[in-house]
Order: sequence, then structure tokens, then C-alpha cells
Amino acid sequence: MNWHHLHTGKTLQQRLAELQGHLAELNTPRSGLEPGRIKRVYPHHFIEVNRQLFIPLTLLSIRVFDTPQTRRGVRVGIRTVFPSKNAFRNIRLVGVGIDYLELQGKGKFPSRILFPLTQIESIKRPALQKKKQTR
Repeated sequence: MNWHHLHTGKTLQQRLAELQGHLAELNTPRSGLEPGRIKRVYPHHFIEVNRQLFIPLTLLSIRVFDTPQTRRGVRVGIRTVFPSKNAFRNIRLVGVGIDYLELQGKGKFPSRILFPLTQIESIKRPALQKKKQTR
């Protein structure tokens, strides 16, 4: 797998700083989903969402809304350390940072899903599906 063109050279904290002001859904290990706007990104370790400070590297994932769709990227399957019921078995990888992966979310509303690398177990290319030939 050649993903050199996807390397951003950024940390998760730097990427979140670029997304400041966007609506986000933080997937936390103990309390589930925490929606809100990314109000402030501190230079080291913290982001502020809904008057709470979160440590992004400890979150399961961060879904950021109102981001433009991109054709750039590679189709992959992601296996996470937490149960995700094959939700990420065929998704577009659009960025590889120093300590995170960035995926383009599926669905009606454009979004990006940022995963700290500590939450990723494996990455693989999905098998190509052959079209059935009709006679």
C-alpha cells in the first residue's frame, strides 16, 4: 500500500486547530457521544467543546461536520480497538498524520472522522468486488 501522498506531517492537535469552529461529535470511552462546536484548540493536549476540556488522543474518534468532500484518498478497511460492527470496513482514507488517521465519512452530510492511532488495530485494502456478468 502506497500512502505517501496522504501523509500530512501534522499532529492531531494541529489538524483540529484547522477545524476550529466546526460542529464535532466526540466519541468518548465512558460517556458515548459528545456533540458540540470545537471552540478552542490549545497548543498541547486539550480542545474545548461545550465548556469542557477533552484530550483528543484519549478519545475513540472525532467526527467533524461541514467539511468538503474530496476525491483524494484510498479505499480501506479499518479495524478499531473498540467495537464498531464493521462500520469502517470500506471507507476512504484521506489523511495520515503523525498520530492520527483521517477518513471521509459516509452519509448525506459531509464529514471527516479523525482517529487517534491508539484506537486503530489494523488497516487493509478491501477486496475488489467483481461485477457479475449477465449473459
